[in-house]
Amino acid sequence: MYRYSVEYFQHETLCDHEADQLYGLEKFWTFLKYSRQKPKINRKLEEILKNYKNLEDFRADGASFPQQFLPTKSNYSN
Repeated sequence: MYRYSVEYFQHETLCDHEADQLYGLEKFWTFLKYSRQKPKINRKLEEILKNYKNLEDFRADGASFPQQFLPTKSNYSN
């Protein structure tokens, strides 16, 4: 069960990344950082993750949270 779940997580993370979303990548990076288990990581995903050393690296891109969900002035004007 665990192995399948991590493989699925990696697949979904790569799909997010290909769609220019870093949310899934940030969550997978966090999983790896705090997990006691060290799963085998997809080579492509491993290469992508080399660009991120800490959580601030994700925030620098402004993609920690999908932008369409952030409040803007236009959301509040009637």
